[in-house]
Amino acid sequence: MADPRTLLWQHLKDVPRGLAFVRDFEGPDFTLHFYCAAAHLAIEVEDDPFRKRPSDSREQWQEQHRVDVMQVPPSHVLRNATEVAEAILDIAGPRKVRFEASAG
Repeated sequence: MADPRTLLWQHLKDVPRGLAFVRDFEGPDFTLHFYCAAAHLAIEVEDDPFRKRPSDSREQWQEQHRVDVMQVPPSHVLRNATEVAEAILDIAGPRKVRFEASAG
């Protein structure tokens, strides 16, 4: 069985639509599966979006950097990774534009 994160990475690794994603982004004491700094968007491929986090530092980091986390079930990626990647890009693109406009 294919790994859903690897499948999704195949669609995000080559800077699609000018959106640079990092895989396994290392925060102070946490790791985000995928992260696009320009869009202030993290992607997690996980079955349980309500899983308790080990510390509050991730939430503090998210607030400080204005990052939202998009939860994607692995079953969705396995069913259609292309469609999931397109949905992520459809969300990330306008976010990037909005954050660029607010910074300028």
